[in-house]
Amino acid sequence: MNDNDRQEARLARAQTIFIEVQSHYPADNGNDKLLICSSVDLSANGIRALVDEPLPVEAIYHLCVELHETAERLFLVAQVKWVKNADDQEGYYIGLSIFESDDTDIERWKQHI
Repeated sequence: MNDNDRQEARLARAQTIFIEVQSHYPADNGNDKLLICSSVDLSANGIRALVDEPLPVEAIYHLCVELHETAERLFLVAQVKWVKNADDQEGYYIGLSIFESDDTDIERWKQHI
C-alpha cells in the first residue's frame, strides 16, 4: 500500500504502543507477552508502527496506545494488514487496521485523531 491508496489523512506522531502478542488465562501462570513499539503515523482507522519482530498478516491483537500529549492510555483492537522490512532502520513496519469493537476506547481514539 502506498500513500495514494489511503482513504484518510495520516498524522505523523510517535506514540508508544503495547501489543499483546500472547495472552494467558489466570491458570497459565503469567505467560503474557507484550511487544512494545512506536507509531510512525496515525489515522482514525489505522496505525503504522515500527516493531522489532514481524507479526503475522491478518492476526488480530489487543493494543494499548499511550498518548504522550495527555498521558492517557487507550485500549484498542487491531488487525495486521501488512508487514515490510524497514529499509531505513532496523526492524519492520506494520500496518494496523483498528476495529470498531465493544469494550475498547475507539470513540476516544477517533476524537483524539
